[in-house]
Amino acid sequence: MKPSNFSEPVQLIAFVLQRGGEWDPTVLSKLEGEWGPIRYKGKLFAFDKTSYYEPEMGAGLYRGVLSFEKCIPAESIALEKARSNALEMAMAAEGDCRQVNIDIGYMDLDKVVLPSYKRGPFKLYAGNGVWLDMLLTYAKGLFHPTQWAFEDFKRNPYQHDLQLIRERWRKSLRTSPQETP
Repeated sequence: MKPSNFSEPVQLIAFVLQRGGEWDPTVLSKLEGEWGPIRYKGKLFAFDKTSYYEPEMGAGLYRGVLSFEKCIPAESIALEKARSNALEMAMAAEGDCRQVNIDIGYMDLDKVVLPSYKRGPFKLYAGNGVWLDMLLTYAKGLFHPTQWAFEDFKRNPYQHDLQLIRERWRKSLRTSPQETP
């Protein structure tokens, strides 16, 4: 039995939705200012299967995934969600229109989890108004979308980037034990 204070570190990741097909250096700088150095920055993919964010953010949206050198205890992801929302609002334009959508989350060896302030039938309550949404599971060398995952996760153009993030994170765990805050 593990002690009650045991916490296995997880890889902090973010799916970032922004305008334009190249990473915005200002956004990257703000992300690093909040969570420290970026370990891996994936490719941006057209976010064109839904117009959900267009009224607020405009057209020509792209989303990509990145990881940070920082690892966190899984149970602190609700705090990271609050930080990501505050950062979105700090970067918002006049009229509170977001310029960027930051879906902070974590990866462990088995899955990708994103916290949300929206409840749902497959989300688990984590406290403080936050629900956890397991969107991808890892098995047989691939990330597989859950039945309830959003369309872009079902198509999963992030597959290659997620595999590289997982592999780099695994190597970092073997070479130097991660300290969690």
